[in-house]
Amino acid sequence: MKTLRITLIIASSWLLWLTLSQFFFCSRFAFNTPAPFEGPAIYNPYDSINPQQWMKCNFHAHAHCWNGITNGHGTAEDIHRAYDSLGYNVHTVSNYHYIDTTFSANDNYISAYEHGYNLRKTHQLVLGSENIRWLDYLLPQTMHNKQHVLNSLYHEPNTVVILNHPALRNGYTSEDLSVLTNYDCMEVLNPAKTSETQWDAALSAGKKVFIVGNDDLHNVIEKDRLGVICTFVNVGKMGKTQVLDALKNGQSYGVRLGPGQHFDSIPFLKYLTVSHDTIRLQMSEKAEEITFTGQEGRVLGSFKNSSEAAYKLNVHDHYARATVRFASGTTILLNPVFFTPEKGYQETPVYEDWNETLLYRSIGIGITLLWFLVLGRLLPGNRGWGGSVGGKVLLPWQRQLARRGLKRLAKS
Repeated sequence: MKTLRITLIIASSWLLWLTLSQFFFCSRFAFNTPAPFEGPAIYNPYDSINPQQWMKCNFHAHAHCWNGITNGHGTAEDIHRAYDSLGYNVHTVSNYHYIDTTFSANDNYISAYEHGYNLRKTHQLVLGSENIRWLDYLLPQTMHNKQHVLNSLYHEPNTVVILNHPALRNGYTSEDLSVLTNYDCMEVLNPAKTSETQWDAALSAGKKVFIVGNDDLHNVIEKDRLGVICTFVNVGKMGKTQVLDALKNGQSYGVRLGPGQHFDSIPFLKYLTVSHDTIRLQMSEKAEEITFTGQEGRVLGSFKNSSEAAYKLNVHDHYARATVRFASGTTILLNPVFFTPEKGYQETPVYEDWNETLLYRSIGIGITLLWFLVLGRLLPGNRGWGGSVGGKVLLPWQRQLARRGLKRLAKS
């Protein structure tokens, strides 16, 4: 019974600490009211692309790691060989909280790791960092928890932070994405879940968030997800800095390959221009349908059986992004064109609410102190809140002195 009691006390203390650290000791933030893209200027991420410089990439793949504790099968070498065979220009190994450096000597090497070990799979992909951040919250996270984690990841200027599979287990809700900041891209295309609704929620709130599509490969041996989703980036020179800059600036798009699409003949974007508020785009092949989507995910226009499309952007649209579907089953999602102030896009920062943080932490400290008082009663060998000598209630350390015969000192 004594062992069981101690085990239950330890387990209860651990659960209490998880709860306190996540919901009381975590920083609290004053989130801004969501506001759509507005302004006299228009940002076009594709205004300077070269159609001959599209590079095929996958940034999310897992190898065997942590002695098999995490979900990954095959080696880093297996993953690189597999993607090389499919004509990928860039591919990274993104193990959980571990940066694989097997091919760090390569010119196109980009360090990567997947961050997150919580129940809801609120995960992030960090590209370009040499340091692993461990801060996370195990239980289903509040917006404050998520912002705190993103702030900890978004600390290096030459990195890209990506929200992985937001729709999976509601890791990031639309409400979250309307206010969260300090990330660059969203993994809209993932074999486990497509997150277009979440992407539109962020864009409708005026967040400059660009698309990424990844295989999220976990078993390169069985090749169950290999080569089904990818990201194309437009870079003149292959290298870590160029690829990361292209992702941050939106010179990229996501692709989901159809069953009839061969990997070496994927259609590509030839151009997307904006002139007098009119968006014009052309693909390398005729599409079955090109659809423009705007504020709140509203369909703005649709064009059938053409390699070209044009749409006049209205101020009430706030942004417009194109989805291109082909007869092969392949789908391409382009990044948005959106209105900005004359001086360009400026994200409104989210600041910590120090008064609210102090209030919650004070409550947490109070609960912690109360728990220590409870422990004094629960621990084996304690009688009530303590023993007694001559009718006087003693604390545990006083009883120990009393047992040694130092009654005079214990009573003082």
